[in-house]
Amino acid sequence: MKCKEVAVFKFKEDCLDGAIELNKDLMTEMQNASNNSLLEFEVYQSPKDPTIFTWLIDWTDAKSAKETTDKWMSFPSNQKFSSSIEQDIFYDFLEKR
Repeated sequence: MKCKEVAVFKFKEDCLDGAIELNKDLMTEMQNASNNSLLEFEVYQSPKDPTIFTWLIDWTDAKSAKETTDKWMSFPSNQKFSSSIEQDIFYDFLEKR
């Protein structure tokens, strides 16, 4: 069953330069490592608070998604991305019902 990964997080204000590119780089690295299970992704930035970002990621299924996200620490952009995060607000895999 297809699933969607939803993540909402707050970037540190002094890390906003290049933040959109960093988000997209990390998503692309995940997609390349996903064995075609990461179907597509979108990165959103709040117009009211530009430090707030949301990921919407379409996966073939939750099991494949978890297999890829379990490799999170090995992605080249992860260290820079993780050090740019001030707060994780929401993260979950959701299945359409």
